[in-house]
Amino acid sequence: MTDSAPTVNDTRRELRRPVASIALPFLGSRGEALQPFQYLLSDVSSDGLGIFLPDWLANRERLWEGDRIFFHIPFRFGERVLNRGHVAWQQWSSDEGGQRVGATLTSGSPLPYPLYIAVDEREIRIDLGRFVTSEALAQRIIHDSVLLKRGVLIYLRHLEALFSRVSDLRREDYRVFREEIIGDVRQRLQHSVAYLEQFDPRIAGQPAPASPITEAIDLDEFRAAMEPELPLELFHHALGAESTSLYLESIKKLEHRLYLNHNAYVMLYIAALAP
Repeated sequence: MTDSAPTVNDTRRELRRPVASIALPFLGSRGEALQPFQYLLSDVSSDGLGIFLPDWLANRERLWEGDRIFFHIPFRFGERVLNRGHVAWQQWSSDEGGQRVGATLTSGSPLPYPLYIAVDEREIRIDLGRFVTSEALAQRIIHDSVLLKRGVLIYLRHLEALFSRVSDLRREDYRVFREEIIGDVRQRLQHSVAYLEQFDPRIAGQPAPASPITEAIDLDEFRAAMEPELPLELFHHALGAESTSLYLESIKKLEHRLYLNHNAYVMLYIAALAP
């Protein structure tokens, strides 16, 4: 995506945009492994929400009844904030070229940023509150994402060191896994960190951005940098030991937060679009 968003009128302390105007994909995740997928939000109500998974999405996943879903968007019902639930029904639409899904919302967690979708009003609401401008909020999201990605890279280094001591793989198999699998993951992680760092003005020596973040970031490149690099199931199968599983669970928690940050940025981007 190359279209840039106009700057936000920063005199507004609260930004709003109807859910019906949302045409950009969010990141969700399925199951205990948090398998990521993209989706379009089509409707929200007190009974749940509707999403659409068109064929053209870069990261597709087929959902089934009963699947546990993390939507990684705060949906606010009065004082309650929900962001996860289960697939209630699903239907493939050949005419639309994608899967229609209805889901319930069952639980949630505290808001990481002052933005959410108000179900009663069916609109994105962003209360800048303690942030001077919407650009300051965008910068905070990017800075937090840099720290999270660096955290994943640190855990990978610990895993590599631990793996050399606890692995049951034969010497040659271990060499291949370390050089080809871990090496490839490390390289992709470093690329993601470097991509995000160029938009983080808090990095020492980093020049101030010439334009607002919402104009500088390509959303497709941003999504790719925020998605996971580690094949957690493959690592779990190869490592096996309980000590390494703890590291993998910690990485999963960081990835969970990265999905939240991706969607928070997309919500801010949508709210910044001119009416």
